[in-house]
Amino acid sequence: MGLQVSRKRFDQLGERELTAWLGLFPADALSASLFMHPEFCRAAHQTLSPVEVVVMEDGGCLVGVVPLHRATGWRGLLRGYTQVAQDVSDGFCFPAEDAYLEGVADALARAGVWSGFFTHVGMGRPIRHCEVGVVTKTYLIRHQPGEQDLWSALKERSRRFWSDTERCARRLNELPDAYQFHWKSPNLARDLETLIRLKLDQYARTGKEGAALYQASLQSFLKVLASSATEGFSAPLSVLYCGDKLIAAHLGLLGGGRLHYWFPVYEPGHAKYSPGKVLLAEIMKRSESLGIQVIDFGEGHADYKDAAACETREVAKIAMAPGVRGALSMLPLRWAWRMAR
Repeated sequence: MGLQVSRKRFDQLGERELTAWLGLFPADALSASLFMHPEFCRAAHQTLSPVEVVVMEDGGCLVGVVPLHRATGWRGLLRGYTQVAQDVSDGFCFPAEDAYLEGVADALARAGVWSGFFTHVGMGRPIRHCEVGVVTKTYLIRHQPGEQDLWSALKERSRRFWSDTERCARRLNELPDAYQFHWKSPNLARDLETLIRLKLDQYARTGKEGAALYQASLQSFLKVLASSATEGFSAPLSVLYCGDKLIAAHLGLLGGGRLHYWFPVYEPGHAKYSPGKVLLAEIMKRSESLGIQVIDFGEGHADYKDAAACETREVAKIAMAPGVRGALSMLPLRWAWRMAR
């Protein structure tokens, strides 16, 4: 019968398809397995825009699943697509069995996807019709055999960062109200609102007023993610209080032993105590009990990433635009790139 390809809305998928989806991520998927997880896509489908899923089947067996968002503007009209929630996604791959990766671009085209533009794609096996653009790196810290926890291991690898953070923690504890750490916020709605406010304040200070988090729909998306969890996927909101005041917070994605460090913030009035680093240290101290084997800090330079990470991996932006229709579909995006130079 050969390969059968269809494109469905997320809410049209059955339990069989959702279960098989989880088994299709490649071993080197990095954080793509979190940003393309069915629960991440479910929240995006509910709050952002319809998630469309290209399903590949052969002989009744599911061999590939690619969740997508249709692009906005002219690209969308010309059947251009992106990864789900691209503005805040830090990972993408093609969840398909190895034997079918070579034909994934043709399968997407058969499903009515004329072009795709994806970011944070791991630099693994090349795929036909994929044009690689800007390459950056993501920073990782990985639990090694014999280590007690990620924080104890860091003492030997980056002693200065470790000792500076421990000193900041002691200074925080000398304040009238000693700090309290919670892996999961006891005041989820309030603390998530505070995280969003602090993050928007940070964007305003650093000239990022156009960041996606200013969109009300994106804020709703984060709230849905943070309030829902399954056995293999969650978006924990970790917090650091000083008395009743939130002084640092982090909203991440957790699954399969991997924590993606996604939205960290701190309260500027306590900056001299480095509460963000203290919060990270508290998470790392509990890595073994929380089942965290890897923390992915994402791309972009930061002192704490350089100090804590033990490895980096290359990720890239890629465009997939086979044939004449693909080239036509990519024209609006290529024109925007040219105008932005």
